[in-house]
Formats: sequence, structure tokens, C-alpha cells
Amino acid sequence: MPRIAQYPLFTSLLTLLFLAVVTGITSYAINNIEQATKQQIRTSLKTVLQTTVTTYQVWIQYRKRDVKELATTPAVVDMTAKLLNGNTAEQSLALTRMREYLTPKLRKESDLGFFIISPARLNIGSMRDNNLNSLNLIHMQRPAYLNRAFKGETLFIPTLFSDVPLSGRAASDKQRSLTIFVVSPIRQDDEIIAVLALRINLNTLFNHVSGLARLGDTGETYAFDERGMMITESRFEHQLRKKNLISPDSNSILNIRITDPGGNLLEGYLPDHPPRQQPLTLMAAEATRGISGINVDGYRDYRGVPVFGAWLWDHDLGFGVTTEIDVDEALTPYYQTRQTVLGVLSLIMLMAVLLLAYIIRSQQAKKRYLQQSKDILEQLVEQRTAELNTTRKQLETANRELEVQATTDSLTQLANRRNFDAHLQSEWLQCSRDNKPLAILLIDIDHFKEYNDHYGHLQGDECLRHVAQALQDADVLRRPGDLIARYGGEEFAIILSAPNGTYVSQTAERLREQICKLEIAHQASAVPERILTISIGYAVSQHLKQISPETLFDQADQALYRAKSRGRNQSCGAGASNGEQDAENRPAG
Repeated sequence: MPRIAQYPLFTSLLTLLFLAVVTGITSYAINNIEQATKQQIRTSLKTVLQTTVTTYQVWIQYRKRDVKELATTPAVVDMTAKLLNGNTAEQSLALTRMREYLTPKLRKESDLGFFIISPARLNIGSMRDNNLNSLNLIHMQRPAYLNRAFKGETLFIPTLFSDVPLSGRAASDKQRSLTIFVVSPIRQDDEIIAVLALRINLNTLFNHVSGLARLGDTGETYAFDERGMMITESRFEHQLRKKNLISPDSNSILNIRITDPGGNLLEGYLPDHPPRQQPLTLMAAEATRGISGINVDGYRDYRGVPVFGAWLWDHDLGFGVTTEIDVDEALTPYYQTRQTVLGVLSLIMLMAVLLLAYIIRSQQAKKRYLQQSKDILEQLVEQRTAELNTTRKQLETANRELEVQATTDSLTQLANRRNFDAHLQSEWLQCSRDNKPLAILLIDIDHFKEYNDHYGHLQGDECLRHVAQALQDADVLRRPGDLIARYGGEEFAIILSAPNGTYVSQTAERLREQICKLEIAHQASAVPERILTISIGYAVSQHLKQISPETLFDQADQALYRAKSRGRNQSCGAGASNGEQDAENRPAG
């Protein structure tokens, strides 16, 4: 009889032990799922942030190159010299011609204006007469940058307060308007005589890129200055207007300081202090101190909404960038999984209690029922694990797509400049180890600016796609280390691994002939055939350990310059010391 009395107690203890184990395992699994979900969120935030900043940096390098080329054109140099040294009538004529010359170039990139800045930091050239002979805006707000420009650097100037309303702002918002510049020195006889500054339209890149770089329905990417003021448009301006944080006729740019209100404003929280007295959010406080980071523990954004975020402060750009997503949306898969697992656990506990009462009457029935419950649990865990694997694969696919976008030129679908630079470094190391030669070919479409001016930019883009396809169809990429890329604008670049000089020369001619065979009409070209042509410069080196990739690239660039200076529609090797070798690579006639 005692044994019979102890049997239900033993069964109860085993049942309780089982429930404790299941609860522990479930807690451990839920914790692992949470950490895995946060790690995926961390990876996605980091990828979006890096892609956004890279896009900013690539665009700025492209604009710096444009301004540098513009500052070295003979027309700009000559008109600047007249603005500095001419009499009043000559200066007036030079200014008129400067405006006529620069206006179409400004429109091409939607730029907002220009300055010609004298060594005295005075505006001697501008689109607006009332700017003339006044102290330059850049010197007044960021003099160190302008000093560097007068020492020979081409620079991106971070955000400034504009001296005029921009982008359709009302006159009352004049002091709240933002502007940015790209500057480059103007030289005459190797002496810097002035600085050219182009006023860049913020909307051409920053707001567009920030609007695209978003995760989910609540994800947001935005930029801010050293004071924590937002310098791109907020995704949630409708919410900000509803909470009277911005007026109905204004936007969030320079009107929202990224502070922590202390609670969720969207849920009716009323802060104790106005925004100017509130502390910066965790993200903004660290970023403005130059600290980059990722937070998947959660912090409040400028709306008081709990978010996850990744951020950095780019010292070259002069502002910070962050990408954030609401915690509720980011953890939705985790919450759903946790709810399901806890529901299953609760069901198991209830079933165990009922089973325990039944087990006292029928131990055998209890064993069968317990096994059935175990099978159900395993099936549910497998199902949830499969769902998590599906979610993980979807995130991995999205990350791979973002990586492809970051290394591929969207217009031509060739490798972009970033991809080219990385591949050159990698292949250089490989060929150096194997003691094999490496070649670089630089390709430039002849008179492409005239082509754009004559046929329009849409036709120009179509032309670039045809040229890119023709270069691919030429079948010159024979080895795994070979690569063709769009280097920028109308320029293409090719890496050939382990070639000899003859093959490189023949390859260059094959590419040139391939483009000629397209017979793309170019009535604005200076070549007699009036078709689209290319010029090619190439350089080959067997002794890679004795030089750098930049040296070989410069040799190819100099060869390209010789090809263009000798009439274009030809290829030229870096090793040619006179015209004999180059003459073999010119088109017949």
C-alpha cells in the first residue's frame, strides 16, 4: 500500500521536473532566437548605413572631379585672370562670359550657383550681382576649408547656412536654409590665382538617397550636423506636424534637433522640457562626439519611439548619418515566434496538469499521452525553426542584393569604380606573388560631351550602354583576374592578368575597332567619319614589386592623354617613347 501511495507522488515529481526542463529549454531557445534576430537586424542596419555613406562618398568624389576639371579649363582660367586684373569694362565682360559659360554646366547637375573667390576671400564672380566684392560665405563659416583650397586641394565643403533662400524656401526661412559647396583652385602658370566654388543642390543626392535607404515600413535613414540638427527630410514629417514639432508650411531640415523627449510622443507623452533643453538621443550624442556604433538594445529617437540604429560620423563629409527602424517592427518575427512558443508551452503546462490528474488513475494512458505531447512539441519547434530559416535566407538575399548594388554601375551593369579599385589591389597582390605581369587599359569616349550636347543626355546614356555591351562582346576577358568596369562618366577601365605586351596592344585595337563597328552617328565629333570612337591608353608591367598600382594606373592615364592629344580614335601604350609604336595603333588613313 505504501508503494502505491508513493507512486503518484513520484509521477508528480517527474512531471514537475519535465515541465521545468521544457521551460528552461524554451527560455534558452527564445533567448537564442532573440539574439539571432538582433544579429540579423544589426547586419541589415550596418549594410544599409555603409551603402548610404558609400553612395555619398562616391557622388562627392565624382563632383570633386567635375569641379577640378572645370577649374582647369582655359576659358575659366582666362576669365578669372581678367576678373582679377582687368579694368571695370573688361571685368564686366569677363563676368558675363563666365556666367554664360558656367550656366549650362550648372544645369547639367542641377547646381544652384557658383563663386569665383579671390585670394582676399572676396567674391569676384557669382550668378548674383549683390554677392560681388563681398566676403565669401565659405570663408565666414568654414575658413579652414577655404584655406586648404588656396593651398591646392579640391574639397567638399560640409553644410553651411545659405546667404539666400534655397530649394523653394520662403524668404522668412532664409537663415534656416542649408547649402553645400565643392571647391577647387584655379591655377595660372602653376600659381593659384583664385578658387572656383559650385553651390550643390542638397536634393540631388542627400534626400533622394536617404529616402531610398530604408528598412521596412518604419525604417529611416537621415543625416545631421555637429549640433544634432537634421539636415535631410524626415520620413515622419506628418507625425511631426501633428505633434506641432514643425509648422505646416515647413519641413524637418534644420527644424528638428535629434533629442530624446523622454517618452513616446506618438502615444501622448508630454515632455517636461522644450526640445532645445532636451538631451540628444543616444545615437546623436555618440555620433556628434565622433563615435560610430550599432545599437540593437533599443533607444528613443527624436519622436520618443524605441528604435534600433546604426550610425557614424564622417569627418570627410562633415556630418553624421544614421539608419534606424522601430523596435516593434524589427522584432516582429521574434515576437511572433516567442508568442507561438510560449503559447505552446502554456498549452503543455495545462495538458501536464490534466495529465497528472489522469495519470493517478492510468499510468499507461499518461505515458502514451506524454509521448503524443512530445511529438507535437517537436513538430511545432521544427515548424518555427523552418520559418526562422526562411526569414534568415530572405535577409541574406537582401544583403547580397545590396552588396551587388554597391559594386555594380546601375547604368551599364559593369563593375563600378569601387569594385575596380578593390579588384586591382587584389589582382596586384596575386600577380606579384606569382611574378606575373599585369596590364591596365583606360578607355575614353571621344567628344562625348559634344555627343551629349548634340543628342541629349538620354541618348548619351543609351550610347554608354551600347559601348559597355560592345566592350563585353569583344571577348577580351580570358582569365579569372580580368575585369572591365565603368570608371566614371564616359571612362572605362580594364584589368588584364598575366598578359604580354603584344596581346595588350592587340586587345586595345580590337576594342577600338569594336566601337567603330557600332557606327554610332556622332555629327558633333571631330573625326572625319562622324561616328562614335574611343581613345585607349594602356600600360603593362612585369615588375609589380618595384612599383605601385597607382603608378601603373598613371602610366595608362598618360598614355590615354597622348592618344587623345594625337587626334583621338587610337590606342597608345605607356612604353612608347616616340610616335613609332603609337602609329601602329592608329586607324588606317
